[in-house]
Amino acid sequence: MRCATFLLAAYVAIVLRNTPAWSQTTYAQELWPELRLHHSLDDLSQVVGILEFNRDQDSGQVEQVTAGVDLDRRFTDWFVGGIGYRHGTATGGGAYYENRLLTEQTFHISFPQSVSADARTREEFRWLDTGFSMRFRERVQVQRDTTIGDYTFQPYGSVELFYDTRYGEFSRYRLIAGVTFPILSYLSAEPYLAHQVDYASGYTIVDAIGFKVHVSY
Repeated sequence: MRCATFLLAAYVAIVLRNTPAWSQTTYAQELWPELRLHHSLDDLSQVVGILEFNRDQDSGQVEQVTAGVDLDRRFTDWFVGGIGYRHGTATGGGAYYENRLLTEQTFHISFPQSVSADARTREEFRWLDTGFSMRFRERVQVQRDTTIGDYTFQPYGSVELFYDTRYGEFSRYRLIAGVTFPILSYLSAEPYLAHQVDYASGYTIVDAIGFKVHVSY
């Protein structure tokens, strides 16, 4: 819970410190579709293939596509570690590209009434078209298993802070509210709403509709 308290305090401080005049704010609406393929290596380990798109609703064009792979292992009931790789590129002829290595550590806490929380730290080593940099991401997510009749689904909410070495400060925060719906034993859908604010280089607010499809095999 110390991590959750830190994130909340940092979030409030960032909002108060970095709120600009309305005329300086850029707004965007996007769609974030994503496909995740989960392959279990054993009872404790899995490989996850990832394909992500960022689409600007105003232009209707796919601006960026990212592909990658993660290797996750559960060491205890309360700790999961992982490593991964991402490759991102612009789809509209832009200069953007990225090769990214990442490591992450997730601590899981269970509460009564089927409520649980995950505190995740992610370290990203990024080779961008503008050079090398690092980014550190701290996220707290709270979820609850909810059952109606014989059907169980999981609503959740999260807050995430991004620290970017290019700016030497926290450069972004992201709020997400979503639901995970199991469809078949190997298939689930995860729609969500995201509110993201970037303020280190300009001030941009992004409101996004996200949709993840999870396939396990």
